[in-house]
Parts: sequence; structure tokens; C-alpha cells
Amino acid sequence: MRLPLNICTDDIAAYQRDGAVVLRGVLDAQELALLEAGVEEAYRNRDHRYSIVRTAEGTGETLVEQYPSQNSPSLAALVTSGLPGEIAARMMGTPSAQLVLDQIFYKSAGPIAPTPWHQDTPFLRVRGDQMVRVWLCCDSSPADLTVQVVRGSHLWNVAYNTRTMASSPVLSERKGEFEAAQLGDAYLPLVPDVASHKGSFDIMRFDVQPGDALIFEGNMLHGADGRAWCDHPRRAFASLWGGPDLRHHRSAGKTFPPPGGEPDGPIPDGDPIGLHRTAFPVGWSAGPAS
Repeated sequence: MRLPLNICTDDIAAYQRDGAVVLRGVLDAQELALLEAGVEEAYRNRDHRYSIVRTAEGTGETLVEQYPSQNSPSLAALVTSGLPGEIAARMMGTPSAQLVLDQIFYKSAGPIAPTPWHQDTPFLRVRGDQMVRVWLCCDSSPADLTVQVVRGSHLWNVAYNTRTMASSPVLSERKGEFEAAQLGDAYLPLVPDVASHKGSFDIMRFDVQPGDALIFEGNMLHGADGRAWCDHPRRAFASLWGGPDLRHHRSAGKTFPPPGGEPDGPIPDGDPIGLHRTAFPVGWSAGPAS
């Protein structure tokens, strides 16, 4: 049983105010080794649930894999250790945290493709404010290549269209059920053109080191710049967590299913995920599960 995390009130206040914060050195040496081993396991043993992102010229490679903890014993151990779930619950101020999605982002050395500005919300089967991303970093990453977020965009109360990501010229290969599907709800408004008007947005940038955790609210607008060359890979495991009052949402288009599936049949729209702990497994709880 691990000791409770030392997260200060200033970190929580910054997260709730700005929508993002970096927790420095939250992983000890053993946890960092587990993280790195897990990302490499998932990279080698990927299944059909992944995307490959390259530059517009077809160079460089970023692998994004969905639910890698289901193929990596090391990542599964990290998820069930309670570490990312406790971080999420402490930030949200909830008594528990349930897994909504986990991913690896494996950026190989060489040319780096930009990540278009987008919002994760429309890709998901959940809606609400009790939602937080926990990025655990294997490698150092400078601020111009790390995920950037628009400060305060978690408070805008809007879900955007997936079209920015789904039709991006740098997204060259998708596998599985998302290959040629309409993603999310087509009626949602388009994402603002942050990349062309950066001076109009308050953009938060982060230098991160191995063992750091980059935390941001699940409804944030975020993206990343590209670069002609980076001399080392940058690997991260990103899990997305919800509080018990986060609501289920079934889109007209394709969305990421619950990590535990729907073994009891379709989950009704609007149901709190706290009622569906098999579909959305509890990763941390302040007390015994009820």
C-alpha cells in the first residue's frame, strides 16, 4: 500500500483556477521504471486500437494507442496502484476516481508532427466537470513540444467537434473501428483556430522531466507544436479519470467505449458513472467501495 501523495493546496487551487498544473517528481524510481517498462510493452504489443501521426511530408512518427494498460502488465500495475487515480481525485475534490480512458503517446526521435488543437470531450462517452487527465512522463520534454493548453478553457461550458483531429492532414493512419467513421456528434461547433491566433489565447506551456505528472481538466483545449528535429524519443502514459457524478453520454458517431465495456447492457444517457463501476473501474477511493 503506497503512502498518500503530498499534493499541496496551492496545486489544487491552480488546477481548479487555470485547468492545468505540473506536479514535479511524483513518481519514485520504482514507479518510473514501471512506467517506462509499461510504455515499451504497449508499444511492442499494440493491438488494433492505435493511430500513427506523421508530419505533412510523411516523416516522423507519433504512436497513440488506446487502452494500453489492457496489453501491458506494467501499466496495469501502475493504474491499479492507485497513484494516477489518487492524483485525479485530489484535484477534482471527489471521494473516488474512475478510469474513463488510458493512452500512450510515443513520439520517436526525429521530425515531430504538430498535434492540432482539440478537445478530448467529443471523443468520449462522458460529460461533466469531474474529469481530469493525468500525464505521466518517461522523458524530458521542452515546453514547445509538450502538450499546451488554453488557460481557463475548462470553464467555457462547450463541447467542440472532432473534425479538427479527424480530418487533420498530419493524421495519416487510424486503426480499427475509428478508421473511416464519423467521430463524435457532427452538430457540435468547430474548435477555435488557436494555432493561427495564438496571441488571442492565454496558452500554458510546460517543461517536464521524467517522473513529472502534467495534470489538466478533461474539457481543456490543448495541442502541441511540431519541430524539424528532436534528438530523443518522448514517451508518456496518459490516463483520464472521472468522479462519481460524471455523466454517461452516447454520441451519434463513434466514441471511445468505457474501458470495462458494457457487460450489463447499454448504459443510459445521463447516468452517473458512479453507478457503473465495471464499465468505469475505480482506480482510487478514499474509503471502502459502496
